[in-house]
Amino acid sequence: MKKIFSAVLSLLMIFALCSVAFAAGTPDKLSFNEDGTFRILQLNDTQDIDKMNKKTVAFLKAAIAQEQPDLIVVPGDMLSDMFFGATEKRIKKAIIALASIFNDAKVPFAVTFGNHDHDLEDKLSTTEMMAVFKQFEYCVSQAGTTENDPGSYNVPIYSSTDSSKIALNIYMMDTNNKNKAGTGYAGVYPEQVEWYKQKSDELKAANGGEVVPSVLFQHVPVKEIYQFVDSVTYKEAQNACFSLGERRWFALNPNSGLIGDDNVMGEAPCSEPIDYTTGQYEAWLEKGDIIGAFFAHDHVNRFMGRTKEGIILGYNGGTGFRSYGDGDKRSMRVFNFNENDVENFETHSIFYKDVVGESFSYYFTDFLTPAIIGDIFRAFLKMFFVI
Repeated sequence: MKKIFSAVLSLLMIFALCSVAFAAGTPDKLSFNEDGTFRILQLNDTQDIDKMNKKTVAFLKAAIAQEQPDLIVVPGDMLSDMFFGATEKRIKKAIIALASIFNDAKVPFAVTFGNHDHDLEDKLSTTEMMAVFKQFEYCVSQAGTTENDPGSYNVPIYSSTDSSKIALNIYMMDTNNKNKAGTGYAGVYPEQVEWYKQKSDELKAANGGEVVPSVLFQHVPVKEIYQFVDSVTYKEAQNACFSLGERRWFALNPNSGLIGDDNVMGEAPCSEPIDYTTGQYEAWLEKGDIIGAFFAHDHVNRFMGRTKEGIILGYNGGTGFRSYGDGDKRSMRVFNFNENDVENFETHSIFYKDVVGESFSYYFTDFLTPAIIGDIFRAFLKMFFVI
């Protein structure tokens, strides 16, 4: 009797999942629009549970309606620890809730994983998580580097005039979780770097020996993000962020190649390890196809700059309200590409307060964030007339 009941219950669960998710499949291959344009919307760090935060939902829906993107990219931390404990069922429900927003809007989307997603692998592996995403019609996530790395792949964007030519390539890379030593974040593994090199060569060969301009999205930034940041003394803390890990202050260097006038650093960058080389950035230089790489992870950072080697590196701040952020300046990043000049793309941030039309201060919604910790230390230094 118990076996019959279990079988019936399993069938009901499968039916329930299928009733909210769409049949497997993806839209036709992505291509530039007839006018030669292509728009990408980056969002990240929603860090939600099986019942999505209402502000996050409102932000996502309004931003998609406003920007009308051709592709949505989500570089990680879509999930988070859940009150009363995460389960396989609750994780799947959280994925379905997020993916349904994109699918209902009929916008192609690609996802990869962040450290908080990996934290839940004891309940549901990233391979199983990706399988849930791929049940949705508009999910364009491709096969990963291996069965155990479903979050690293590429999405080609084809020319509007030549359906066989890739005009822009998108890399989605999984930066894994914390180091095995327990300090910092691992970044990509050597086998992922080798996969990237092989894929870059493959795309180049298919493109008549010319590299295919590519933009890369991943959760944890490469350590080269520190090219735009200086270590400063506590006496210079007025415009700096305090790093608990490094136990020192950091500030943006305005002469380091920063681009645009919306460069905000609310916390010291938490990158791949700075004391050893993953080889990822060096591989980008070797292959010469990466024109820009954009990150998540640090919820109150949204600065962007061009490195000494010519690659644009940048952040999108946190998007979701289930975790800390920059108050009503929680953001998404918009990318506008022109097929005839892909390398000179335009990008800017959009904010909750503007898109949804609601304003408030992070002091009331994001207590004890990295930004506020810096504010507390600054107040202490001012009290003793140090700054």
